[in-house]
Amino acid sequence: MKDLLVYTADTDALALMRALLARPVALQIRAITFDIERHPQRDAGMVQSGPELARIKKKRYHKALLIWDHHGSGRDHKQTPNEVEQDVQARLDSVTWRGNSAVTVLVPELEQWLWFGESALARHCGMALAHLNVWAEERADKLARPVAELKAEQPKELFEHSMRDRLKRTISPRDFEEIGKLISVRRLLACDSFSSVLTTLRGWFPP
Repeated sequence: MKDLLVYTADTDALALMRALLARPVALQIRAITFDIERHPQRDAGMVQSGPELARIKKKRYHKALLIWDHHGSGRDHKQTPNEVEQDVQARLDSVTWRGNSAVTVLVPELEQWLWFGESALARHCGMALAHLNVWAEERADKLARPVAELKAEQPKELFEHSMRDRLKRTISPRDFEEIGKLISVRRLLACDSFSSVLTTLRGWFPP
């Protein structure tokens, strides 16, 4: 049996988690064996059938971690992130994962992690952080919103603006994997959803 199954909603999260789990020293966990899979129906699918699909793989892994974006999940206008987490966790418990599973909703979405680790994002883009921040500030001015608010509430749109509109680059899972190799775990801990994931991993796999 492998140590961990990570179930994600898309290939971007898969790539970022793969890069992070390959850095056990930075995460302050022991080296683990793991697989990461994505749900074919993305965020909404994770909420609708993630626990039931994870049940099929129960005999292959000691632990299971499910993560998905709140935005686009179909529950973001109906329930709070905490309510959705409780619902999905209860279903995991009911399909024999009790005590060996965890769920984390990314609020509003995965790209928020990138802005907590924006130095790594700037390095990946081949520019100084100050230059990246100028772009963010210009975007915020255009939308008449504070920069911090955009990073917290529209992280994906701001990331896409920097990559596609300014750098003229196509975004792929490779970008998330490369950023994951560079990103500061210490800075990511200021993000609630990442902190939740890492607390779980450290509890399961202490060094």
